[in-house]
Amino acid sequence: MFGMKSRWLIIPAITLGLSVTGCESSHIAKAASAPGSALQPVGTKTGTSHRSAAATVSLKSYVTSARSPDLVVNISYPALEGMASRRVEEGVNSIIFNSVTRYVSDFETSLKGETGVIPPGTGGTADSQSEITGSFTKELLDSRYASFKFAITTYFAGAASPTTQARSLTFDLSNGKLLQLADLFSGSNYLPTLSSRSKAAVEAKLGQNADQSLIDFGTQPNAVNFANWNLTKKGLELTFSQGQVGAGAAGMVSIILPYSGFAQIANSPGPLTNP
Repeated sequence: MFGMKSRWLIIPAITLGLSVTGCESSHIAKAASAPGSALQPVGTKTGTSHRSAAATVSLKSYVTSARSPDLVVNISYPALEGMASRRVEEGVNSIIFNSVTRYVSDFETSLKGETGVIPPGTGGTADSQSEITGSFTKELLDSRYASFKFAITTYFAGAASPTTQARSLTFDLSNGKLLQLADLFSGSNYLPTLSSRSKAAVEAKLGQNADQSLIDFGTQPNAVNFANWNLTKKGLELTFSQGQVGAGAAGMVSIILPYSGFAQIANSPGPLTNP
């Protein structure tokens, strides 16, 4: 993957046979969405499944140590199973897998910098390797929407501590579309509302540990600040990466804004008006 030869397990859905083939990383998206096959990289582990009214969420792990002796990768991610539409299921799973691949690729790029190579570790200790690890939570899964939140932790070898970034993916299960924040609202003037409501909610959550300057900066009305959002049963969840609205010790900060507060600006019908 990522410019190197990789081995893949392709499991045909009809015959349930098992074969091994090689493919270039540029073929990942094409193969992942190929009719009648499910794509799984060697080193990806499948864990337990969790039932819902809409589908089954299977826990998978993107694990590799072969890319570089100085980089460890271990990210858990979801895969949907049992949907009525195989086309939608495969499309959603392809987007999820490609997103995880991109998280790893982006970290590799930042590690390599201008040299084009991953810097060596600092020695035979636990912090001698750079690493990217991750987990996810299922924020919502019903017959209409699937919404997943990721915590992606990166560590540069020799650094004082790791950093955790928020990532999120939300899908319309009627067609497999990856929803964007703007899809939830009827116009383009929703950012000031998100800014004011989230600022108050973050202040309340952090309490005496709140840093007003960080909160003001991290909740400014621009789309980048609210890129990580999820649908939940209680409201729109916004998650801020470590250091975005508080001190690093606060970690990621998540808040939930009740849907009722968006009645005047939400798309109707839509996720915010028909939760």
